[in-house]
Amino acid sequence: MIFRQFFEPISSTYTYLMASGVGREAVIIDPVKEQTQQYLAAINALDLKLVRAIDTHTHADHITALGDLRDA
Repeated sequence: MIFRQFFEPISSTYTYLMASGVGREAVIIDPVKEQTQQYLAAINALDLKLVRAIDTHTHADHITALGDLRDA
């Protein structure tokens, strides 16, 4: 099981990347736009295939990275 927690200090937001193992499908939860490159680097380093990106609630304190991750 892969579980990575990321913290974005300006908005105090936690983001979670999860997959069942290296080279497997992954999900990212509550990604922050300014951290997109950090997420993509982790996904690539672990040879993951990002299949879902989820926002758990409306984010008034930051811009979501869902669009950027979809485009990447």
